[in-house]
Amino acid sequence: MSRRTEIQVGITVLVALGILLWGVTWLKEFSINRRIKVWHVMFAQTGGLGASDEVQVNGIRKGSVQGMRLVGDEVVVDLALASDVALTRDSRVAIRNVGLMGEKVIAVDLKTTGGDYATADTIQGVYEKGVPEVMAELGGSLGAIATITDRLQSVADVLARNGDFAASLKNFRLTSEELRDAVHENRASLRVTIANFSAAARTAKGLTTDREAELRHALDQFSQAAENMNRLSTRLDSLRTSLQTVTSKVERGEGTLGRLVNDDKLYAEINTTVKSLKVLIEDIKAHPKKYLKIGLF
Repeated sequence: MSRRTEIQVGITVLVALGILLWGVTWLKEFSINRRIKVWHVMFAQTGGLGASDEVQVNGIRKGSVQGMRLVGDEVVVDLALASDVALTRDSRVAIRNVGLMGEKVIAVDLKTTGGDYATADTIQGVYEKGVPEVMAELGGSLGAIATITDRLQSVADVLARNGDFAASLKNFRLTSEELRDAVHENRASLRVTIANFSAAARTAKGLTTDREAELRHALDQFSQAAENMNRLSTRLDSLRTSLQTVTSKVERGEGTLGRLVNDDKLYAEINTTVKSLKVLIEDIKAHPKKYLKIGLF
């Protein structure tokens, strides 16, 4: 066999192997595409999620991350899930930590309730903070706590140097001891006082129980008296209005009383008439015969 023939045979074998590999790959992809559905989920952040990361549905591996792309300020993640998984609106899709080193998976809490999503829909996902994020936030909190501790220590040092802190503790201890002694000395009096208070409470309860009907009657009478006072107040208000009207008429000179009060001439004439009448009465008293004539038949 010539060298040229060997080369042709080799090229033919390589081409055949390439076609075979391409065919196997195409058939594999075709078979996989028939057995999966691609869902689009939007997250505010992915926290280091990568392509080909695992997707778990209720704890069972059912797919993987096919790809990710940035849309505005959020990230859309394409999930390749088994075709028997149908996401509903009550389902929850979250990026979840599964290890201490920050390994992440897509966790789908599948629910059969709610309307079904279409594969063209974009589902809103949730990013769950893991141990690294929590530790980072805890580090900031620990720093704040350390700062507060340092400041408290500084305050305690200043008080200790001035002697105020020790004196305050001593005074507090003395006050506490005095309070304890006072309670101990007056324990009998406190018991008597509590007993008297309890007896007074029982007596008051007995009085109110025995005279409940009388108390209710007294309350009814008080309520009736309040209503009567309200009606009296209404009547007095009406009388005040009437008096105000009469006063206004008198001031304007309306009616006999108004003319009498406001007409000076009429007042003078009445005064003159009264004086004349007084003079006449005095004259009658002094000379009765002048005015009385008695005849005998």
